[in-house]
Amino acid sequence: MRGLEIKNLTVEVAGKKVVDGLSLSVPAGQVHAIMGPNGTGKSSLSKAIAGHPEYPITGGEVLLDGENIVDMPVNERAHKGIFLSFQNPIEIPGITVSAFIRSA
Repeated sequence: MRGLEIKNLTVEVAGKKVVDGLSLSVPAGQVHAIMGPNGTGKSSLSKAIAGHPEYPITGGEVLLDGENIVDMPVNERAHKGIFLSFQNPIEIPGITVSAFIRSA
């Protein structure tokens, strides 16, 4: 499958499971939103997929266009388009948000 596929993902923070057995498929070309109440693991999932060191993936796979990115360095994930950005980026005169994100 092309796109993002998460299979049986487990993430632990300080010995506590914050994501337990999550599976999700987002085919290429589609946009999905993850919604839910506070404390359900949305941010933890995002940080783990992006490679944040405090959110280690302890089980499962994260496939991006068929390639497992779990052991991939953060900078390589970012080059493939997996990174976290500000929800409301700071305005920098003369620089568009799209140009900033492409540069990042």
